[in-house]
Amino acid sequence: MKKWLCLVLFLTTLTYSITALLPSRVRVSAAEDDLQLHAKYAVLLDGDSGRVLYGKNEDTPAPMASTTKIMSCVIALEYGLKEMTCTTSAYAASMPDVQLNAKKGETFTLNDLLYSLMLKSHNDSAVIIAENVACYYIYQVQSGIYPDTYDVLSGKDLSFVSFPSGFDTSFLQNITTEQSKTLVAVFTGLMNEKAVTLGCTQTHFITPNGLDASDETGEHATTARELAVIMSYCIQNEDFLKITQTREHQFGSYSVSNANAFLNMYDGVLSGKTGFTGNAGYCYVCACRYDGKTFIAALLACGWPPSKTYKWQDCRTLLNWGKEHFNYEEIIGENFPLKNITVTDGLEKELPVSIHNTCRLLLRKEDLVNVVINTPDSIAAPVFTGDIVGSVCVYVNDALLFSTPVYADACICRTDYLYFLNQVIKSFCFIDK
Repeated sequence: MKKWLCLVLFLTTLTYSITALLPSRVRVSAAEDDLQLHAKYAVLLDGDSGRVLYGKNEDTPAPMASTTKIMSCVIALEYGLKEMTCTTSAYAASMPDVQLNAKKGETFTLNDLLYSLMLKSHNDSAVIIAENVACYYIYQVQSGIYPDTYDVLSGKDLSFVSFPSGFDTSFLQNITTEQSKTLVAVFTGLMNEKAVTLGCTQTHFITPNGLDASDETGEHATTARELAVIMSYCIQNEDFLKITQTREHQFGSYSVSNANAFLNMYDGVLSGKTGFTGNAGYCYVCACRYDGKTFIAALLACGWPPSKTYKWQDCRTLLNWGKEHFNYEEIIGENFPLKNITVTDGLEKELPVSIHNTCRLLLRKEDLVNVVINTPDSIAAPVFTGDIVGSVCVYVNDALLFSTPVYADACICRTDYLYFLNQVIKSFCFIDK
């Protein structure tokens, strides 16, 4: 009975695989390859595939301090206008150090505030950005320009927000602290929704600046892996890269210089953000590109004073280890071989098929790569060009890292009774076609 069941399954769907040892594990744990990191939580991520190359408690939630601001920055770039005028509220001006020291009622462009946010990590700038971008989002929704897709405005008293003469946030200098917090909650709502779309289900944003906080949902926290995922998303934004790579920026009477010292300490650094609170300890997230390979390193709880340099040591250790052990390998090339599929009840007996994508992965020599081709043993006509008839999947150490459809490369009509009737009529009438 078991043999018969196996035969039926084999005839129903043909799955064949190509297995090869190629020059990394899907995840190397701290126990397997101890890098002697200071950080309690750490990860090295392939910035292109999202694969965890090395992890140490990488899925454990922890506070992330000002590394929060990478999400604040990208949300502001996506939902705001760089040249829009932003007004400082009393609540924003009351934020603790590190501060730009903006005064209540003072105005800035969003663009200048983003440099203040990312270069010097100013906490007041983060709240100014959050309140003003939230206002612009509300303005867009109220104007019918786009809907409140994620319901971030739902259940909030926004009666104090109005734009009788077009978009203008000068009223922010007169709002209460509670009203400011409502606007901040709109902005962090957008941050949290972005996190969810990126698959970061253990990330929870409460503040736009990363100050320690908690609410009815939990703590302001993320994981090392999810922080790295967020950074891999952020570096796809050219404005984000331009801001975080700038060494110095001046606006009005203000001047801000980049506090990310790692930019000058390590070749190939694309972006990075530091962070520290008494609860979070020293934190750092960094993107680096070397020889076509993109690595994201994230470190949480990487020491407390006076161990300020631990994060640089750990980041260098992770990146050096990644560069030494991982290289790109082509798994699926342009002319990847696929067997024709038998066609039943068709004018043709076999269907040619193909895939439209190739696959290159960062791999370590210990990796076991398995390419699994899932196509049916046979398929019934009719079949049309472009129909999806299967898939090709790439597993590395049993973890799925790549999948692409298998497409029909021909149109094959069905040989039903109408077809045979047509053939009979043609033969009696001496019709060749």
